[in-house]
Amino acid sequence: MGTQATRRPVRRILKTVAALATTALVATACASTAPKAPDTAPTPARPRVGIILGGGGESGVAWQTGVLAALEDQAHLTPDVVDVVVGTSAGAVAGAYFSTKANLNQLVDNERAGKGASAPVQTGGGGAIPTDIMAALNSTKGTIEERDKKVGELAMKAPIPISSADFVNYIASMLPTKQWPALDFRATSVNAETGQTVLWKREDGVPLAAALASSSAVPGFLPTVEINGRHYTDAPRTSFSAGLVAEKHLDAIIYIGMPTPNLSNTIEEEALTKLEAGGLHVVRITGGAGSDAIIRNAMDPKIRPQAVETGLRDGAAAAGSVAKLLRP
Repeated sequence: MGTQATRRPVRRILKTVAALATTALVATACASTAPKAPDTAPTPARPRVGIILGGGGESGVAWQTGVLAALEDQAHLTPDVVDVVVGTSAGAVAGAYFSTKANLNQLVDNERAGKGASAPVQTGGGGAIPTDIMAALNSTKGTIEERDKKVGELAMKAPIPISSADFVNYIASMLPTKQWPALDFRATSVNAETGQTVLWKREDGVPLAAALASSSAVPGFLPTVEINGRHYTDAPRTSFSAGLVAEKHLDAIIYIGMPTPNLSNTIEEEALTKLEAGGLHVVRITGGAGSDAIIRNAMDPKIRPQAVETGLRDGAAAAGSVAKLLRP
C-alpha cells in the first residue's frame, strides 16, 4: 500500500511537468510566427490648418484663384491638408473652388483669356455701389451689427435688374458641383434685417450656390439673397477667427485677402494679430506689387487677367512659408 501511494503522486507530477513543457513549446512557436512591431517611429500628426479668404470683388476672385493655384503647385496646399476654409464675398467663391477640388490651373487659364466667370451685372468699375450705401459701408457710427442693419435696409430697397433667384442660379452655373465639399467649408454673409454675421456650412441645409450668392451680394450692385424667408447681403462681418480657431483646435491660419477697409478684411487681420501673439501660426498673403490697381478696380471684370497674374506671383512668393507651415 505504501509503495503504490508513493508512485501515484510521482505520476501526477510527471504529467504536470509534461503539460507545462508542451504549453511552453506552443507559446514559443506562436511568438516566433507573430508579426514584429515596426521599428520606425509613428508618423507625426500634421498641424491643424485653416484658410481664411477675404473679400475683393471681381478682381478679388481672380487674384485669390491665382494665389491658391500657385500654393497648390508649389506648396502642395490641397484640401487634404486643410481642416477648414472660410470665405467672404470673393473669398467665398475662390474658397468654394479650392474646397470642391476644382481645377485651379484651368481656372487660371480662363482668367488669363478673359473668360473668368464674373458678376451678371456688368459695369465699368467704381460707380457700382450707390453713394448712400457706400456711405453706410464706410460709416464708423455704432457697432458693426448696427451699421450692417442700415446697409441691409438700403440694400433691400435698392433697384436691381436681376432677382435673388436669378443671381443664385447664375452662381450655380459658375460652380463645378452643386454639392457642398467634404472639407469643412463656410461662406460668410450678413443678415440684412438684423445685421448679424452668419457662417453658412454644409450642416445648415442651405444650397451651396445660395450661400455663395449671399456672401458675394454686393449691396446696391447685386440683389440681397433670400434664404428661408430672410435676406442676406455682403456687408462688413464681425470677427469670427478666434471662435474658429477654438472650435477646430487650429495650429495655423493661412490668410489670403487684400486690404479692403469698407468690408471685413481689416477687422479679421486685427483679430489674427491677437491670435498670433497668443501662439497661433499665421501666414498672410495680402498682395504685392500691382495690388493697388486691383483694389481700386475691384468691381471691374476687365482687370481680372491682370489680377490672376498678380495672384500667381503673390502665391509663389508665399509658397515657402506655407510649405513650412504644413510640415508635421
